[in-house]
Amino acid sequence: MSLARLAAALVAAIALASVLGQYAILTQDPAYPDAAARLWHLVKFFTILTNALVGVVMALIALDRHPGDGVLAGCLLSILMVGAVYHALLAPDTPLPGWDWWTDLGYHTLVPVGTALWWMIWGGKALRWGQLPYWLLWPLGYCVYALIRGGFEGDYPYFFLDVGRFGAARIAMNIAGLVVVFALMGVLIVLVARLMRRAAPD
Repeated sequence: MSLARLAAALVAAIALASVLGQYAILTQDPAYPDAAARLWHLVKFFTILTNALVGVVMALIALDRHPGDGVLAGCLLSILMVGAVYHALLAPDTPLPGWDWWTDLGYHTLVPVGTALWWMIWGGKALRWGQLPYWLLWPLGYCVYALIRGGFEGDYPYFFLDVGRFGAARIAMNIAGLVVVFALMGVLIVLVARLMRRAAPD
């Protein structure tokens, strides 16, 4: 197995172990008495869903079944935003206790950094501007899902999506702002890819 595939396997293992570790932590919480309740709680979060997606994509790469440069770049965009938004807006002031610290480190720091490093070293750089709108479908689709689910349950996964707290107009502005930030990060990824292609030896 090549070094690239081994590194992809490592990133996949960290991503999936972090998600499974969070599931294991929930087994100690009486609020989630069965597997269905734990799973339903986990899939409420963009962080969990995106780490699971990255884990699957990197596992496919490790198995020599690369899903395509555009798919990988889209995953890179979302997982970088997971880390950026968490550390900018959501990270607690004090360290999380016990195993929560490890899972938090995995899916908010190690997986974003590991995915970025893998892409910079081995990822395909032939990206097109026309791919950027497709990369935005994952976060936009999540926002729609989170708003619908939060409307039914009365509990939103992130404060910036809490319609009950801020109202629909403010949340629409928040989502628009997120889309702009995602798009700018996507532009940066394409620009970096093009610069790296130009700098690569023929």
